[in-house]
Amino acid sequence: MRTAGLTALLLLAMGCGPDVIAEGAPVDDPYDGPLYIRVSQPDHLDPVVRSGAAGMTLECSGDPFLGSTGRNWGVTSGHGTSVDALESFLDDEDASLPPQGYRVERETQDRVLFSYDVEGDTKVAIIVADGLTDATGESAWSVETFAQCDPAEFPAAVTDELGIQVWVNQQGKRLPTTVIQSSQGPEHCDWDSTTFLHLKGDTFIRDPKGVLPRDWFSVTFDDDVTLPEDVNDTGYRLDRQRLWVAADRSAAYIATENAVERWPAATGYVGCA
Repeated sequence: MRTAGLTALLLLAMGCGPDVIAEGAPVDDPYDGPLYIRVSQPDHLDPVVRSGAAGMTLECSGDPFLGSTGRNWGVTSGHGTSVDALESFLDDEDASLPPQGYRVERETQDRVLFSYDVEGDTKVAIIVADGLTDATGESAWSVETFAQCDPAEFPAAVTDELGIQVWVNQQGKRLPTTVIQSSQGPEHCDWDSTTFLHLKGDTFIRDPKGVLPRDWFSVTFDDDVTLPEDVNDTGYRLDRQRLWVAADRSAAYIATENAVERWPAATGYVGCA
């Protein structure tokens, strides 16, 4: 187990803002492996393989969730410091990463390992490197590789802030988002009245205002139905909601204390530009 962080003096010297960088005690047992591993397969299915050294630093309870090389993040504009590069990367509105609470776990002359820890274990690792060439040909700091555990391993307050709805099983254990996850639809497509539920490869959608095309679904949304007899109880829960799924997986049924809603399954890929 590692505790990430350097002294407050070092953080102040770097000019770190309190929102992104968390102050902490000196490092007890920092990661001491390489900060650079050549990524020969950036599109590999294994997040650790495609994330180079960043993936080696994770301490996940389950499987790593995401990792990648960072060749295209921020290099076009360049950044003057490692913290600037980190902040720019975290400003990405599509990122499923905690927006704050990172610590400098280790640094060399041209690389810095920023880590986000939960109870002493590294759940996000971001390696920022100097010397990457931006669009003007100047040397700049940029994210080189990053890796993360499943968001279900983040504190509930963090996933709530990110808009990631983490479900639990009957024992109250938070379930990996690769198994089940729900979230509000994207605002930039005017789909924010919808809720997307991803369950083991299927997508079920709550669309009370009918903003999505009807032909995307084989059944309709209904906010007050009787629970069919042939549905399967997943045992999954989100707050006071319970989840059942139709035997043919054409719909999910979400039960609350007051009603049962039918969320139709999408018959194909659903996305917006």
